[in-house]
Amino acid sequence: MKKENLDKIGNVFYVICRISIGLFFFITGYNKLFHPVFQGYMLNTITKLGFPNPQLMANFVAFNEAFWGLLLLLGLLTRLSSLSLIVIMLVALISKDLHAIPTELIPVDPKTGIYPMDQFTWLTYFFFLPQVLYIMLLGLFSLYGYKALGLDHFLRRKKDQYL
Repeated sequence: MKKENLDKIGNVFYVICRISIGLFFFITGYNKLFHPVFQGYMLNTITKLGFPNPQLMANFVAFNEAFWGLLLLLGLLTRLSSLSLIVIMLVALISKDLHAIPTELIPVDPKTGIYPMDQFTWLTYFFFLPQVLYIMLLGLFSLYGYKALGLDHFLRRKKDQYL
Protein backbone atom coordinates (compact mmCIF):
# COMPACT_ATOMS: atom_id res chain seq x y z
CA MET A 1 0.00 0.00 0.00
CA LYS A 2 1.26 3.48 -0.87
CA LYS A 3 2.34 5.87 1.88
CA GLU A 4 -0.22 8.46 0.73
CA ASN A 5 -3.04 5.94 1.14
CA LEU A 6 -1.80 4.98 4.61
CA ASP A 7 -1.65 8.66 5.55
CA LYS A 8 -5.24 9.15 4.37
CA ILE A 9 -6.42 6.09 6.29
CA GLY A 10 -4.51 7.31 9.34
CA ASN A 11 -6.15 10.74 9.07
CA VAL A 12 -9.60 9.17 8.80
CA PHE A 13 -8.94 7.03 11.86
CA TYR A 14 -7.58 10.06 13.73
CA VAL A 15 -10.73 12.06 12.91
CA ILE A 16 -12.96 9.16 13.99
CA CYS A 17 -11.10 9.02 17.32
CA ARG A 18 -11.33 12.81 17.78
CA ILE A 19 -15.04 12.84 17.02
CA SER A 20 -15.69 9.82 19.25
CA ILE A 21 -13.79 11.24 22.23
CA GLY A 22 -15.43 14.64 21.74
CA LEU A 23 -18.85 13.01 21.60
CA PHE A 24 -18.07 10.98 24.71
CA PHE A 25 -17.14 14.07 26.73
CA PHE A 26 -20.07 16.07 25.38
CA ILE A 27 -22.58 13.35 26.29
CA THR A 28 -21.12 12.63 29.73
CA GLY A 29 -20.94 16.34 30.58
CA TYR A 30 -24.46 16.93 29.27
CA ASN A 31 -25.81 14.01 31.32
CA LYS A 32 -24.05 15.27 34.45
CA LEU A 33 -25.70 18.65 33.90
CA PHE A 34 -29.24 17.61 33.00
CA HIS A 35 -29.93 13.96 33.89
CA PRO A 36 -30.99 13.57 37.54
CA VAL A 37 -29.25 10.22 38.05
CA PHE A 38 -25.92 11.45 36.68
CA GLN A 39 -26.29 14.74 38.57
CA GLY A 40 -26.57 12.70 41.76
CA TYR A 41 -23.54 10.55 40.92
CA MET A 42 -21.46 13.62 40.13
CA LEU A 43 -22.53 15.50 43.25
CA ASN A 44 -21.90 12.43 45.40
CA THR A 45 -18.41 11.96 43.93
CA ILE A 46 -17.45 15.63 44.32
CA THR A 47 -18.80 15.65 47.90
CA LYS A 48 -16.87 12.49 48.87
CA LEU A 49 -13.67 13.97 47.47
CA GLY A 50 -14.09 16.96 49.77
CA PHE A 51 -14.16 19.74 47.19
CA PRO A 52 -15.54 23.04 48.52
CA ASN A 53 -19.05 24.00 47.36
CA PRO A 54 -19.72 20.60 45.76
CA GLN A 55 -22.85 21.63 43.82
CA LEU A 56 -21.08 24.52 42.10
CA MET A 57 -18.00 22.36 41.44
CA ALA A 58 -20.10 19.49 40.02
CA ASN A 59 -21.89 21.87 37.64
CA PHE A 60 -18.61 23.57 36.70
CA VAL A 61 -16.89 20.29 35.83
CA ALA A 62 -19.94 18.93 33.98
CA PHE A 63 -20.31 22.14 31.96
CA ASN A 64 -16.63 22.08 31.02
CA GLU A 65 -16.79 18.43 29.96
CA ALA A 66 -19.79 19.17 27.73
CA PHE A 67 -18.43 22.46 26.35
CA TRP A 68 -14.89 21.33 25.56
CA GLY A 69 -16.19 17.95 24.37
CA LEU A 70 -18.48 19.69 21.88
CA LEU A 71 -15.61 21.83 20.60
CA LEU A 72 -13.43 18.74 20.22
CA LEU A 73 -16.26 16.95 18.42
CA LEU A 74 -16.58 19.87 16.00
CA GLY A 75 -12.83 20.25 15.58
CA LEU A 76 -13.02 23.83 16.85
CA LEU A 77 -10.16 25.06 19.04
CA THR A 78 -9.02 21.45 19.01
CA ARG A 79 -5.75 21.99 20.84
CA LEU A 80 -7.26 24.17 23.55
CA SER A 81 -10.24 21.86 24.05
CA SER A 82 -7.92 18.84 24.29
CA LEU A 83 -5.73 20.56 26.87
CA SER A 84 -8.80 21.59 28.90
CA LEU A 85 -10.10 18.02 28.91
CA ILE A 86 -6.64 16.75 29.90
CA VAL A 87 -6.81 18.98 32.99
CA ILE A 88 -10.23 17.54 33.89
CA MET A 89 -8.95 13.99 33.44
CA LEU A 90 -5.79 14.64 35.45
CA VAL A 91 -7.82 16.00 38.36
CA ALA A 92 -10.12 12.96 38.21
CA LEU A 93 -7.15 10.61 37.97
CA ILE A 94 -5.21 12.17 40.85
CA SER A 95 -8.10 12.90 43.18
CA LYS A 96 -10.14 9.74 42.69
CA ASP A 97 -8.85 6.96 40.48
CA LEU A 98 -5.26 6.49 41.62
CA HIS A 99 -6.62 5.67 45.08
CA ALA A 100 -8.68 2.85 43.55
CA ILE A 101 -5.54 0.88 42.63
CA PRO A 102 -5.09 -1.83 45.26
CA THR A 103 -1.96 -1.89 47.41
CA GLU A 104 -1.87 -5.67 47.72
CA LEU A 105 -3.02 -8.68 45.74
CA ILE A 106 -5.44 -11.13 47.32
CA PRO A 107 -5.44 -14.49 45.53
CA VAL A 108 -8.52 -16.59 44.86
CA ASP A 109 -7.29 -19.14 47.37
CA PRO A 110 -6.66 -17.18 50.61
CA LYS A 111 -4.49 -20.00 51.98
CA THR A 112 -1.61 -18.90 49.73
CA GLY A 113 -1.45 -15.52 51.49
CA ILE A 114 -1.65 -11.90 50.42
CA TYR A 115 0.99 -10.59 48.01
CA PRO A 116 2.41 -7.06 48.02
CA MET A 117 1.86 -5.04 44.85
CA ASP A 118 4.95 -4.88 42.62
CA GLN A 119 5.61 -1.97 40.23
CA PHE A 120 4.72 -3.84 37.05
CA THR A 121 1.40 -5.01 38.43
CA TRP A 122 0.70 -1.47 39.66
CA LEU A 123 1.39 -0.20 36.12
CA THR A 124 -1.06 -2.77 34.78
CA TYR A 125 -3.76 -1.35 37.01
CA PHE A 126 -2.71 2.21 36.15
CA PHE A 127 -2.88 1.69 32.38
CA PHE A 128 -6.19 -0.10 32.79
CA LEU A 129 -7.78 3.12 34.07
CA PRO A 130 -9.79 4.74 31.24
CA GLN A 131 -8.61 8.21 32.24
CA VAL A 132 -5.05 7.28 31.27
CA LEU A 133 -6.15 6.32 27.77
CA TYR A 134 -8.22 9.50 27.44
CA ILE A 135 -5.24 11.60 28.52
CA MET A 136 -3.04 9.88 25.92
CA LEU A 137 -5.54 10.40 23.10
CA LEU A 138 -6.22 13.98 24.14
CA GLY A 139 -2.46 14.52 24.17
CA LEU A 140 -2.32 13.46 20.53
CA PHE A 141 -5.19 15.80 19.66
CA SER A 142 -3.47 18.68 21.47
CA LEU A 143 -0.23 18.05 19.56
CA TYR A 144 -1.65 17.40 16.08
CA GLY A 145 -4.74 19.62 16.17
CA TYR A 146 -7.78 19.00 14.01
CA LYS A 147 -5.97 17.14 11.15
CA ALA A 148 -9.02 17.14 8.85
CA LEU A 149 -12.79 17.49 9.01
CA GLY A 150 -12.80 20.10 11.71
CA LEU A 151 -14.02 23.67 11.89
CA ASP A 152 -10.43 24.73 12.60
CA HIS A 153 -9.56 23.55 9.07
CA PHE A 154 -12.25 25.69 7.44
CA LEU A 155 -11.44 28.72 9.60
CA ARG A 156 -7.77 28.42 8.71
CA ARG A 157 -8.61 28.15 5.02
CA LYS A 158 -10.79 31.28 5.24
CA LYS A 159 -8.01 33.11 7.10
CA ASP A 160 -5.47 32.11 4.43
CA GLN A 161 -7.79 33.39 1.67
CA TYR A 162 -7.91 36.85 3.21
CA LEU A 163 -4.15 37.10 3.80
